Order: sequence, then C-alpha cells, then structure tokens
Amino acid sequence: MALCYSALQKSLRVCDLKATNYWSHQIGDLYPNALRKRLCQNSLEDACGLKFSLDLLKKTKKTKPTFEELKPYVYSLTNAPKTHISAWLNRVAADHLYNNLPTSPSGSEIERAAHSLNLHSEGKDKELTFLWGDDIMRLYKYTNCDPLVFMSSILISEKRPELKSIQNLQFGTLQEPEKCEVLDYYNDKHTKIGKKMGRGYDHFLSNIVLSNPVYRSNAEPYRTKAEELYREFRIDGKGELRVKHVLEVIRNRKVMGSESTTTTTTTSKNVSKNVSEVKLDVNVFKVNDSTVGLGFKNATFVCDVVVGGNEKGEGVKRKFIKIGETGEDLKFAVQSSMFREELGVKSLKSEVVRVKVSREIDYGGIASKGKGGEKWRLGVERKVDKAKDENGVVEALVVDVFEEAIRMSDLRKEDEMWWSEELGEELLKVLMFRKWVGSKDTNAFNLMVRELTEGSKKKLEVLSVDEGKAGGERLKDGLGKGLETAQKIKGELLEKCADALVEKSDEIGLFLKKMNDLWKSKFSSTTLGSNSRMEETHRRMLREWGDGKNAKSVCRKWLGVEVGKKRKIEEKGEKKIKRTKT
Repeated sequence: MALCYSALQKSLRVCDLKATNYWSHQIGDLYPNALRKRLCQNSLEDACGLKFSLDLLKKTKKTKPTFEELKPYVYSLTNAPKTHISAWLNRVAADHLYNNLPTSPSGSEIERAAHSLNLHSEGKDKELTFLWGDDIMRLYKYTNCDPLVFMSSILISEKRPELKSIQNLQFGTLQEPEKCEVLDYYNDKHTKIGKKMGRGYDHFLSNIVLSNPVYRSNAEPYRTKAEELYREFRIDGKGELRVKHVLEVIRNRKVMGSESTTTTTTTSKNVSKNVSEVKLDVNVFKVNDSTVGLGFKNATFVCDVVVGGNEKGEGVKRKFIKIGETGEDLKFAVQSSMFREELGVKSLKSEVVRVKVSREIDYGGIASKGKGGEKWRLGVERKVDKAKDENGVVEALVVDVFEEAIRMSDLRKEDEMWWSEELGEELLKVLMFRKWVGSKDTNAFNLMVRELTEGSKKKLEVLSVDEGKAGGERLKDGLGKGLETAQKIKGELLEKCADALVEKSDEIGLFLKKMNDLWKSKFSSTTLGSNSRMEETHRRMLREWGDGKNAKSVCRKWLGVEVGKKRKIEEKGEKKIKRTKT
C-alpha cells in the first residue's frame, strides 16, 4: 500500500491524470476512506489545498465515503496548481522553534507557523481549537494530526494572493483506468524497496517535480532553507531528521529544564492542568494609581502588564484587560482582531492569557474608580468569581491600548476629527466589518476614533472594540436592520458614511470583495464562521450591493439614510461646508 500511496502522490505532482486515475483505483476500490485521507494529505502538502481538504471532508460521507464520491476530487487535485510551500514552511518553523526564536499567534508568517507547531508538538488541542476553529481542527485530527493543516491556513492569505487560484475547485470525471507501470522514483524513502536501496532525503527532494507550478522552483518561498535543513541538519550525529524528530528534541530539552515556562496562552475555561505554569495575576497585572477602571459588566481596566518572561528579561507595557467574557467570545475577539489586521482595518494585538486570581488585586475596587463608582464593585466581583475555574484560574483578554482616542459616541462638531474627510469612509468600513463577522451591539459606544499626525499629514483611524459573538437569533433578527445592531448612531455620522458609500463606491466595492475573499480562504472555518453562521448575512450584503450600482439603495438599507437630496450646510467656525450631493 505504501507504494500505491507514493505512486499516487508523485502522479498528482506532475498532473498525470492517467496515472492518478489508475493509482487512486488501486486504493479507493477497496479502501475509499484511506484514499480520502491521502487526498487530503497530498493536497495540503503539494497544493496548499486547505479549501480542497475541508470541502472533501465536509461533502463526502463522514464515516464511509464511496469511491464514486471521491473521483471528482481526484480529477480536481490532479489538475490543480502545485506548490510544496506548506511543507517547506513547516520545516523552517521547526528550526525557528529549535533556535528559541519568538513565536506569536498574530505575528509574522514564520512566527505564526512556529506558534501553531509548538502547540501541536505539546498536544494543546484546546489552544489550537481556539486559534483555528472546529472545522480546521476536525481536518487536523482526520489527517492524523498533520500540522500542514495550520501551515496551509497561514499561507492562504491576502499576503500571498498567488495561492488563491488553488482554492478554486474544478471537477471532472475519471474514465476506466489503464494499467500504469511502477516508475523507479516511486520507490523513495517511504517505501520498503526505497529503504532497502538506502534512499533518503537527497533522493526524495531531488524528485519533487511539480507540473503546473505556482512558483518557479528557485523562487518557491522557504524551499532553499528547508532543503538545506533536511539534507544537513543533525543532532548528536543522528541521521536525517524529520520535523517530528526535531520537535521531540525540543520537548526533551524542555523536560530537562533548559527552557523555562511562562504565562500560558489558552482559551478553555475549567481546563488548567498545568497550574504551576500559570502566573499569579499580581505578577502579570501591575495595578497601581495609574490603573483605570472602565466597566461594570466585566472586569475591564487599563494597567501596566508584564510582557516577555523569557531569557531576555521581562518588559512592561500598557494594556487593556477584560475578565469575565465567555470562552467563545474570547475566541471571537482574538480572531476578529486577526481578520481586521489582514483586511487592513485598524487592529491591535489581542491575546488570551490565563492567570491565577490572588487576593492582592481588588477587581471590584478597580471598577469602583470608574464612572459608576461603588455601584460597579459588586457586579465585577461576581463576574471574576464566575470566570474562575476550580483552580482559581481565569482567562483574560489582553489588548494593546488605543492611545489618545475617544469613543465615537463622544465625538462632537467642536472636535477637529468631525471634519476629517476620512471619517465617513473609515467609519463605514468598520460598520461593514462588524456586520460581516456578526458582532453584536454595533453602536457608537463600541467604536473608538483618533487622529494621528504623520509628517505634514493627518490620518484618522476608527477602531472596533468590545466585539462579542452574536447568536443565531440575533443574527436572524438583524438581517434587515442595516449596519447598526444596538443603540442608534448619530444621523449626521451616518450621513457621512452615506456620502463615502456613494462617492467612493469603487473603493467600498473592493473592500467588500476583499472581506469576502479573505473570509472564504481563511476565516469561514474559524469561530467567526462556525456552523455557517454568517452565510445568510453575507448573501444578503453581496446581493444588496450588487456591482456597486445599488449604492443609493444600499444607503437606505444599510444606514437608514436617504440620498439624492441636498444636505444642509454644516458650519465649522466661520467656514461653511456643504456635504456633497448624493
């Protein structure tokens, strides 16, 4: 069977439909589930085919697929553009971990890859589920916990538009198979004959021939570094090392104490097996006279936070903290931040940190310093108690601070920002984003705005905050209610959005397309889109927008603003500004 697997993969790489037809029959006639698993694995390794694999797993019978169901997918994968980039990234990410370089769930491509690979290595499925969502984790488990699932997801983003074409499935039919000969290079290091022949990575790498390639072989990202590592990297004189061997060495090194553990990032309430690894809240949150209490529903405040904790030492940075949200809302907030960042809408680094609650931080007292005074104390104390698991550990959302900003609800005509030409467009994009991801409570109180000076120019930024996941009933109720889903936003602000929507319809159309493309390629299978929760909303938004010719109609439906009439004259000091006719 190993020979059949090898022959199928080599045939898929060179887009040989006759050969893939034959070898898929050899596997699929008797073992269709084994063939389905191989197609998923091969697509991830040689086509960065995340969408292909998710589609294959979702649209064929869960436990007993038939070979007839799989034939169109054999045809599709054979003809798909090919790239080995996910495997190259996987190997380079392992080396990144081996060298103790920084990792991050929202950093650079290699930092994100190394972060996921580290969680994979340590078996932290709950953290991985938080990061990637249920659908991707289902595929991960189905492919025998293959981290290429995460590598493919990381790579398929706006930063690599060349990989988008791979995700478009084109199906066809297979004819009756014709017998194919066993080519010599099929017997690589993964087959019995290949092992007897002493074939190793040199043979394997030399025979990665890709027809219909996405990249020229000498331009394929991460390839040069990965091939060097496969051929030359050794530990204690041991022979060729796969990624799993490198990860095993890293784990052993941690057990021997050569690496210290710090605050653990996770998302699962009531799961804190390694409590000794979790720091006390007082050692992470530096509460002092400068701490600002913000809320009464949850423990929300701004304070100095210890960051780092590695061999290079610890630093302190001002952060926004929220304790009391559900695990699902925490996932939603972090993944919304990731989506915003890739979309190009203002975003701040967000993460979930587990800390053990001590008696040294008075969360109720912090709340009492806010607008509500002592009235806020009791509610916050209850929230923190409810958030604790059996070991006294809570999950806290930690976000960079949006400095020098005000709430959109506090923006007045007396403010310079009110007159910014960018205000309508930036606000509109944020409102569209919140509608697209299904964030509850969209109102001016949950939006922040600031204006920065860059050289001689001023730049206005609008930030979406306090993002919680709207449930099915709320989404259904809000389908026809436009972009607001809670308290009303000032009509004059919505008029600015309407002006931007009509006057810059091309830019808004591109923004909507970008959201749709990013969603399909990366975020639909995460918590944001779990169980197809946003499909109806997206269909409606895209239908209402059309190709942009419906801009005036959309103003009424999305913003509740009539267009086509002259607007009143607004005054800024002695200067009179007439809003553009729409």
